[in-house]
Amino acid sequence: MELTLKEKFLILAYDPLKGKNLATNFISYGLAGAILMELAELNRIRIEKKRVKLTGHQRIGDHVLDNALSLIDKGSRPLKVKTVVGKINRKPRQFRKVLIRQLIEKRYLKEVKKRFLFIPYKLYPSANISYSKTLIDSFRRLVLRNESADDQHLVMLAGLAGACKFSGKFFKTKEERKRAKTRIKAIVKESEIDTAIAETIREVQAAVLITVTTTAAVAGSS
Repeated sequence: MELTLKEKFLILAYDPLKGKNLATNFISYGLAGAILMELAELNRIRIEKKRVKLTGHQRIGDHVLDNALSLIDKGSRPLKVKTVVGKINRKPRQFRKVLIRQLIEKRYLKEVKKRFLFIPYKLYPSANISYSKTLIDSFRRLVLRNESADDQHLVMLAGLAGACKFSGKFFKTKEERKRAKTRIKAIVKESEIDTAIAETIREVQAAVLITVTTTAAVAGSS
């Protein structure tokens, strides 16, 4: 069963053994980017002057993508990419939680309920270790071995993982992580991915940077 880009992103974003969210506060920003990239791949949106424009109003039949199209369709003028990314980030029940449930039903993730003191929380380790390992190994080969990417999804995933600051989780040494950070930027720049997709990656990076800066400012003033 071939998974979508947004599904692959979520599988990559959760530690396959421990089920921890590797992207922490940035996971929904990355997911928003993956959703926009899928819509661009399907020629359902185009990005002009940092705004998302619909190419039609027909439904796709994918619950998450159709929710995104409805969100984008609101307003008297096309929304900015960063606005769409922010709106998706603020609606986890409509996007991230729906996809996690789908991946559990497809047996790619499993839900583990935990409790810290009186606070319940959930982990999502892999239910298909073989698939997760193959995806991570492909990611590592793309970045470390300068292999060309026949699978454009890998390029997009590299860009999203870099933007959401968890790409380093897949590399073992400080030298590997340093090299990976530089290589991911080059991979996205040199690849033949659509302009709309490259723009989406940049907007995700910008949204994450704003979040990091704001969090640091709040912590510094407390």
